[in-house]
Amino acid sequence: MVNAPLARDVLDNPILVAPLPYINFLRYFKRKHPTYGVRRLLQEAPAHWDAMTKGQKNLFQKKRILARVARSPQIRLCRVLHRNECKSIANYMRRTFRRKQNNRAK
Repeated sequence: MVNAPLARDVLDNPILVAPLPYINFLRYFKRKHPTYGVRRLLQEAPAHWDAMTKGQKNLFQKKRILARVARSPQIRLCRVLHRNECKSIANYMRRTFRRKQNNRAK
C-alpha cells in the first residue's frame, strides 16, 4: 500500500504532470525506490497499483496533484506577492487615469 503522496514526491515541475494517473504513480514509485532500474520498476509497480484503492489512485490524477501544488506554502507566498504587485500596478493605473481625466477637464 502507498501512503498519501505529497505533490513534491510526484514531480519537480508542475508542467511535467502527466494526464494519466498511472504515469504519475510510476514517477512517485521511482522517487520512493531510486535504486530500481526500469525493468524492476515495471515489474513491481503494477502490483502496487493494483493493490491500491480507487481513492488512493485518484490522488495521482493531474487535477489533484496540481491542486496540492497550488496549496503549497511557496505557491501561496508567490500568489500573495503577485497580488500585492497587481494592487500596486492597479493603484498606479488609477492615479494615471485620474490625472489624465483632470487634465482633459481643464
